[in-house]
Amino acid sequence: MPAHDRDIIDHFRDALARRFGLAFDDGKRTFLADVLTRRVGRGGEPAARAYVERLSAGRIRGEEAAELVRECTVGETYFFRHPDQYRALADAVLVGRERPRLRILSAGCASGEEAYSLAVLVREHVSDGSNGDARVVGIDLNPDALAKAALGRYTPWSLRGVPDDLRQRVFRVSGKEHQIDASVRALVSFEERNLLDDAPDFWYPGAFDAIFCRNVLMYFTPEATRAVVDRFARALAPGGLLFLGPAETLRGVSNDFHLCHAGDTFYYQLRPAGETAAVSAAPVTAVADESWVSAIGRASDRIARLSRGARAADAPGPVAPPRPGGGTAPRDPAPPGLPAAREMVRQERYADALAVLGSLADAERDDPDAKLLRAVSLTNCGQVGAAERLCHEVLAGDELNPEARYLLALCLEHAGNLGGAMEQDQAAVYLDPQFAMPHLHLGLLRKREGDRAGARRAFERALALMPREDAPRVLLFGGGFTRETLLRLCEAELRATGTPQ
Repeated sequence: MPAHDRDIIDHFRDALARRFGLAFDDGKRTFLADVLTRRVGRGGEPAARAYVERLSAGRIRGEEAAELVRECTVGETYFFRHPDQYRALADAVLVGRERPRLRILSAGCASGEEAYSLAVLVREHVSDGSNGDARVVGIDLNPDALAKAALGRYTPWSLRGVPDDLRQRVFRVSGKEHQIDASVRALVSFEERNLLDDAPDFWYPGAFDAIFCRNVLMYFTPEATRAVVDRFARALAPGGLLFLGPAETLRGVSNDFHLCHAGDTFYYQLRPAGETAAVSAAPVTAVADESWVSAIGRASDRIARLSRGARAADAPGPVAPPRPGGGTAPRDPAPPGLPAAREMVRQERYADALAVLGSLADAERDDPDAKLLRAVSLTNCGQVGAAERLCHEVLAGDELNPEARYLLALCLEHAGNLGGAMEQDQAAVYLDPQFAMPHLHLGLLRKREGDRAGARRAFERALALMPREDAPRVLLFGGGFTRETLLRLCEAELRATGTPQ
């Protein structure tokens, strides 16, 4: 597509968003130009404009629409991809199940590997004969992929995640392919559907006990994502589960779900109407080692001593200028309210910040940002229990707040709950992978547990993210230390963990 046809590409991008909910940033213009060129062949600019107009008017349907979506997304999959999620589903839904009826949706099922994996899981865990009322429904926009799924024939490459004993029980070799067992195929049905289409007969309340929609929402616009997730929430049974791709979260999308953690995976459970979120804590274990605040302080002191010409800016707080005749100059009065409290935290005047925050009007005091600022100040004043309660209050209204998760991790570590602290750090990292501080804290915790390899991975990630971390987050969550000091801490801890094996 010629470079001067940028307006065509922009119209093409807009049409894809309206028709399929697919989102592409400016960096994807060349990719979209290549897709459009392939769809119109040698027709050139007139054919491209006509194609985009047809797409905008909703006149591109059926196989052409499916092929267009396939070109714009990545449909690669295989059996039991991300196995921790299947184990979480089995533990939460299948083991000890009392109700025989079971409905699981595989949304964006492509060629069927995920849907059949779910059916195998049902067959393997529900052995009392009640799986006769269990169904897995796979939906996708691509009819060719669905036709392949209905055949149930796969190459060995698609089975690379299947253990040998399970492969022998579930698949039959047929030439160069593997045919899935008829008993598994009987549990699965496939339908051609667009997730953006509101079909009340399909998305009715309680239709599904669990929904897998992995690596699909990542392509959607924010508006389309919210619409689809709302549809999922409406169609899930009370307490139903939603599994997303490892890089996908509901942060900023929906408050209808609890965040759940099992092993190395996160998933979501539909919150019953009127129920507030509750954050579970791991059992308390006594630890004799120092807390994060002590560890970061000791490390920073050590680095400062070893670093020649350490800049005064690396000190934990600003130094007031000298006054004529001795003493220090009075600080300029800060603006009232939250800005004043933030400035006091920057100056490490935590008691003053608490006084300002306590004087706020009720509406301001209940603001999540104000509560987090109070929690930071309380933590630095040694009132960790009160800070922990504030974190729980914030999470009761927004379980997907990564900053509250991280602060809670600090509080739990101070209370001796090392396992709970690591779980909250992992949640913060999952909810915001660019948040440097929980990576650093997780590295320190893993180091204390003797997990040198895990600590090194966390420190490496923290070191990569710290230069790009938002300045306000460094201020609030950096333990009173500057970005430069935290960077040197990461470097020192990496050296301490040694060369990776």
